[in-house]
Amino acid sequence: MRTLLPTEIGPHLLDAPLPHDLYNGQGVLVARGGSVISDPARLEQLGNLRLFRPRVPDEPHQASPFQALREIARQYDALLDTSGGLHLHALLTLAEALRQLVQGHPELSIGMSNLLDMPSLARRHTLHVATVSVLLAREMGMAEAAQQTVACAALTMNLSSHDLQDKLALSSEKPEAADHAQLRLHAWHSAETLARLGVSNARWLLAVSQHHENMDGSGYPFGIVGTAIIPEARILRAADVWCALLSLRHRRTCRDPRQALRELFRRERGKLDDAVMLALRRVMGYYPPGTVVRLANRETALVTRWFGRRARPDQVVSLLRPSGGPVARHQIRDTSHPDYAIRAYTYLPLAHPPLDWPRVWAAG
Repeated sequence: MRTLLPTEIGPHLLDAPLPHDLYNGQGVLVARGGSVISDPARLEQLGNLRLFRPRVPDEPHQASPFQALREIARQYDALLDTSGGLHLHALLTLAEALRQLVQGHPELSIGMSNLLDMPSLARRHTLHVATVSVLLAREMGMAEAAQQTVACAALTMNLSSHDLQDKLALSSEKPEAADHAQLRLHAWHSAETLARLGVSNARWLLAVSQHHENMDGSGYPFGIVGTAIIPEARILRAADVWCALLSLRHRRTCRDPRQALRELFRRERGKLDDAVMLALRRVMGYYPPGTVVRLANRETALVTRWFGRRARPDQVVSLLRPSGGPVARHQIRDTSHPDYAIRAYTYLPLAHPPLDWPRVWAAG
């Protein structure tokens, strides 16, 4: 008897071969592995289904996607906390695990990487950037080896500045001159550290050292221009800015996805690569997975799926009651119902009540 496992598809699979057969909840084949979907409406139609794929023979039991992402975050923390220095083989293994998770479960990966409970805000931001960067690399047609390079570069781009970034994220003051100078050099210092540790992949080192360069030459630390910046670094730069805008900080509130896109196309036009920004807009839209919204009944809810070209998500999952406490049971809310219409973007406070995230995603 065929064993089916839950899976997801997203916009990154438009015009790309499906990695495996897809079945609906009744076990009916709805798309053949290897087929290419070029119609966005058809991809959206499939994405609205609960999809399953066949278990590969001898495939080991896999943890749930949420458990897998949390384990990647745990291992990432452990790697960076190792007193003997970064273990490159372990990092490569972790980057590949992240790439495969993003490929197989893009909605959860994007939605939860910015909501995980991690002790370091800087490391959580880096993990969020890595998930977005891998998805953008896939969207832009990069080969799997290049996607892994992007993942490795994203996970190590702030290697020399996590502690400083954590300090600044929790401060209401502007950075002092010495801190600002250190930030301006952190890309170069991170690349130097990787070279000392034995990284010989030139694309990896270049992506890290260039991830704050701008197309118009206004970036740092080198001030290089245009095509002198490699594509991997351009992806990291756009993902870094996008993820920073969506992150809550003590000095400012976070932008919602609509504001973030508008700011990217207004303030960053000419600085960020146009092709990468267009890919970001195509994939993420105004309500990407992980977006927190306020409903008409004053509940707080979470977007857990992409809804293609639609103006607003068809459904969300309840998180918090109108009083602010967790709901007794997470439920799908149909946003076409007047009580559950989306009224506004919102965000979870830094000290929000504990939430059962696996149940949230299981409901969605």
